[in-house]
Amino acid sequence: MTLPLVLLHGWGVNTAIWNALIPKLEPEFELHIIELPGYGNSPPTQTEMSLVEITENVLSQAPDQAVWVGWSLGGTIALNAALTHPERIRKLQLISMTPRFLTGSGWEHGIRKEAFDQLAISFRGDYTKALQSFLRLQLYKTDRAEQRISRQMAKDLTTQIVARHTPSVAVLQNGLAILANTDLRDQLPHLTIDTQIIAGRNDPLVPIEASHFLDQNLTSPHSLIEMETGHIPFLESTKGYIKALTRFSKTES
Repeated sequence: MTLPLVLLHGWGVNTAIWNALIPKLEPEFELHIIELPGYGNSPPTQTEMSLVEITENVLSQAPDQAVWVGWSLGGTIALNAALTHPERIRKLQLISMTPRFLTGSGWEHGIRKEAFDQLAISFRGDYTKALQSFLRLQLYKTDRAEQRISRQMAKDLTTQIVARHTPSVAVLQNGLAILANTDLRDQLPHLTIDTQIIAGRNDPLVPIEASHFLDQNLTSPHSLIEMETGHIPFLESTKGYIKALTRFSKTES
């Protein structure tokens, strides 16, 4: 019997972000690709939803004892689920996830509020244009050739994501509010589930130091894998990512 695997996407996109991985994961896993409320075919149950409410929504769709994979905002939700319902989750993989998204007192490993506010403003207009720019920002580039590749990848991803669904401004702003107001640093020692942290050394949204903080403050069994990528390591280094996920998922704790 194949192992159940839950995939949670990040802010601003939908399940289309996982499209390229599906053929590679299907032989090994029973896939449960969950759409966050307000994205894709998943309508929000209300205009504003808290982290707790979104977590409960996702839990209602997930099988018991699955390996959970959460990317970015999806990682925040996956971590919250693991903290509040550890009996439901077999293992946890956090990709490009931070316990606190914004910088603040005693926390320099995040995005400054000015840049965050500008991001919020950009998504109030043309969603397609804003999304393509946002995806380009997330991808690591070292030279002109890689810049061309990243531009094309961002364009292709945008086409796939928009074809599936365009979220409302209210849903996008609600997600940003959750990112801005969530701080799970004090909760990390309470996590009991075997966890794998996947981090891009050149992530422009989640500094590598945030992943180091996770690594240093989790007391449950855990590991950190750093990759030469930006914010989307599972697409920027797919082969290495699939290998890491499969090995982690199939190994007994």
